Amino acid sequence: MKNFSISVCYFHLNQTLAEPPDRVSPTADFIWENLIKLSEKLPFTELKDFKSQLVCYEFDEESQAFKHQTKTLNLINQWLTKEQQPIALTAIHKNQLAISGNLQPFLLHDTYAFDLTLSPADDDRDVAAAEIDLFEPSSLFLECSENTLGETIWLYGQTEIPDTECQGVADELVINLLKKTNFTFGLVAQGNLLKVPLFEYEISQPNQRNKLYRMLVWIDNQGISPDVTSVYDDLFGSLLTRHKIEYVYQQAKESYIAARKAYSELEAKIKQFKQDKPLEELQKLLESMPELSMQYQRQLRNLQGHYTTIKTNQINYQTYLQKFWQPGDIPSWREFGENTCKRYLDQIETYLSYIQPGKDLIGEFINTLRGLVEIEQAKSDRKLQETLQDKEEKEKERDRNLQNTIQAVGTGIGVGVGFAGILAAGYPLIEKPWDFPSPQHPLLPPHPFIIALVLSCLGGGGLGWLAWFSTKRYLNRKSSNQQTSLPSPQNQFPSGDR
Repeated sequence: MKNFSISVCYFHLNQTLAEPPDRVSPTADFIWENLIKLSEKLPFTELKDFKSQLVCYEFDEESQAFKHQTKTLNLINQWLTKEQQPIALTAIHKNQLAISGNLQPFLLHDTYAFDLTLSPADDDRDVAAAEIDLFEPSSLFLECSENTLGETIWLYGQTEIPDTECQGVADELVINLLKKTNFTFGLVAQGNLLKVPLFEYEISQPNQRNKLYRMLVWIDNQGISPDVTSVYDDLFGSLLTRHKIEYVYQQAKESYIAARKAYSELEAKIKQFKQDKPLEELQKLLESMPELSMQYQRQLRNLQGHYTTIKTNQINYQTYLQKFWQPGDIPSWREFGENTCKRYLDQIETYLSYIQPGKDLIGEFINTLRGLVEIEQAKSDRKLQETLQDKEEKEKERDRNLQNTIQAVGTGIGVGVGFAGILAAGYPLIEKPWDFPSPQHPLLPPHPFIIALVLSCLGGGGLGWLAWFSTKRYLNRKSSNQQTSLPSPQNQFPSGDR
């Protein structure tokens, strides 16, 4: 196969909605780091230090490294090379095969992209399918990050075979390209492009949902040598927009799944919800809702943004396609722009129709919780106020009782002491003689002093207690009468208009 070439077209977002217009995504450099890593297998000197030729980098003297800068990136289509030309790659040798190439890096709206084309330095050199190993094909499937739109590998060659054998040759090329990888492939479309037979393969890995990799095999069996240069920009643009549409549709499906997950959490909370829950549980439930609501609304916003992105890129894709697609060319490309994109948009509309009511339900649930929390908080505050008032009244009552007790005790002590003093002073027999009991007088009355002392204590104590009891009862009755005589709050106003 003569004039053989392998082109790697790789697309990666350099900005997302999360970044301001004058700043790139933290993962924007991922695309260029992939190329530097590729130089380990294909040791082109220009790949190792190609950042020095890109306008999106400048050399920082302090760190002695190239740092990303965005002052020249204004979300427009442009070359990223300073000379506005492809970077020619000096030929390397692999088992007596000289491989040359060129690199074309671009900024396309919000996307970094490059076209790396490898071919024998001698165009007339025949390349057999088994020699594809010399191009290190397993390393051409570059790594992907969350902002990678996808990669298309395009094989081209000239051979003198009938049309009926072209698919066999294309299959053989794909098999040899993938034999050292864990990719599987399937032919998804075939036809012509610029009158040259084209075969489209879908490449996938185990557990990979995204359609990140595509492979196109162009078999020129008529020596037509299609004029790619005149349609290159539109052809490359169609690859970009198709990858972006597939990427965004996958993002839409993931947003829908995330929204469903958030909605299921909401349903679980609604099922557990009861109006008679304690205030603390209601507050805790209300505090958990803003985060859940934001997750749900973020996915809703994402779906709306994905719809707009697919719609815009559908128009761009069809615009690119109509500039080079001709009747009889590969029909699946036109069907993608007309039918597949419409199906994607219809599906996102379905997602939105399911999710939109959930937004209203979340809002109503949050409002309900807020109302219940306010009511329960008011009840709690009122109950606390009543408790504090009862406590204050009890404390006042204890103070009044203590004061009354002190006054009554003082009165009782005063009366008792006075009586005892009078009784003791009026008893003049303290100094009377007194004998101890004897056999002749075994039973003698107590000493007159003892009798006087006992009578004084009994009399004073009894009168004191009687005075205390009477005084306390009088004071308590007086306090009770004062409380009942105070006007109640509802009687503060006249009976007329209030």
